[in-house]
Order: sequence, then C-alpha cells, then structure tokens
Amino acid sequence: MNKTETTKYINERIHNKIYSKIHHHEYEANYYFKNRHKGLAGIDEEQTAGLAFNALRNLRVWKEIRLLCNSEEQLTT
Repeated sequence: MNKTETTKYINERIHNKIYSKIHHHEYEANYYFKNRHKGLAGIDEEQTAGLAFNALRNLRVWKEIRLLCNSEEQLTT
C-alpha cells in the first residue's frame, strides 16, 4: 500500500468506527428509554433512567467527535 491508499484506509476505518459507536449508543438510548418503566434485570426505574441518560451523553460525545473529524478532513483536503 502506498501513502495515499494507507491514508484512505485509515480515514475509512475511523469513520466506520465512529459510525458504529454512534449506532450503538442510539440503540442503547432507545432500548433504555423504551423499557425504563419495566425494571430491567431486577434494577429499578431510577437506575434504568440513569443508564438512558448516560447513553445520551455518550451519543452526544460521539456525534461531536464525528463533527470534528468531518470538519478537520474538510480543512486538510
């Protein structure tokens, strides 16, 4: 692999990992909010709500990382 192919491969892997993390946290947030009143695995509603809000915080972080990576890529190319 030459330098341009390597750079393209690395950028593609980074974007795929960011996409995967965002999708995971979206699924997690939907799952916890949907089931927050059922009492998942013997935990109470307050703990389930805490898990949902934690997933939302993580989702916001990963979306910000995606935004920064996309803007950085546009600046360098």
